[in-house]
Amino acid sequence: MKQKYYLIFSISLLLVFFSACGGKNTQTVSVDTAVADSTDVKTKDEIISLINELYAAAAQNAGDIDERFACQAWRDTVAAVNDKDSELLEIGFFNDDYWTEMQDNNPEDLEARDIQFEQLDVEKGTATVSFILHSSVQTVHMKFKFCREDGDWRVHDIIRFYDDPDGKESSFSFMESMHNYLSENAD
Repeated sequence: MKQKYYLIFSISLLLVFFSACGGKNTQTVSVDTAVADSTDVKTKDEIISLINELYAAAAQNAGDIDERFACQAWRDTVAAVNDKDSELLEIGFFNDDYWTEMQDNNPEDLEARDIQFEQLDVEKGTATVSFILHSSVQTVHMKFKFCREDGDWRVHDIIRFYDDPDGKESSFSFMESMHNYLSENAD
């Protein structure tokens, strides 16, 4: 009888021990998840603020938007496109403001709405954010790809959406299109 008692007691102690260990592991995972979630929330807030700041500057028709908000690769590619277009007599690659899709001055009521994160990797320093750019003139669907450069989040690519001839929403990457344009007639 004593042996059964000790066996049951030992099994009970082991169950309590394993439950306690399992609880500690769960707490550790929860803490790590909470830290990651907190970092993600902070990063998302930072990127949303950046988008809002960008469009506040665009609404004032500020001339330094690329310098303030775009990464070096974007600025270098835009400069190369502008150099190629400087020799043209007609309109070149850019026909409008790529930040707003406006051909004239930007309206004062530009606002990014329905901001949604499609991808966020804080460790790698990448994010993809979709949003609606609303104004009294037009409403357009856009997407930014971000990279982290010198500690700051910067726009690396603008994805523009449009309706194709079949009425379906299609998109194109400015960065990819600029690279394709620059490689045309490069032979």
